[in-house]
Amino acid sequence: MTQAVQHVGVTRSGKTVQVPIFSDEQQQELPAACAVYTQADHFGAYAVFEYLISKELGRRPADIRALRIYERMSDAHSFKLDAEWRRAERLALGLPTIFDVLQHGKGLADRVFKD
Repeated sequence: MTQAVQHVGVTRSGKTVQVPIFSDEQQQELPAACAVYTQADHFGAYAVFEYLISKELGRRPADIRALRIYERMSDAHSFKLDAEWRRAERLALGLPTIFDVLQHGKGLADRVFKD
């Protein structure tokens, strides 16, 4: 069965960042394309989803369904990252604060999601 997905961004290596369009909101799987992600790709996807979360929280009213999906995707990508590697990557990319991570995610997000 093919998983329905929505394109939301691109990692630095050019891999597509996608959101599965779940029929069951409890489903926790990453899209099949994520099977070949490196830790750098997971970090990029994590940053995109953190940016999308912050953007959704700024809306009035926020779309709770979208927010939950973005949070699950952020968590799923974050879970794939080794904590020490994440710290080293943030240092290497010059992303000392969460606000810098959000800006990084905005840069990777599809133009449809940018202000």
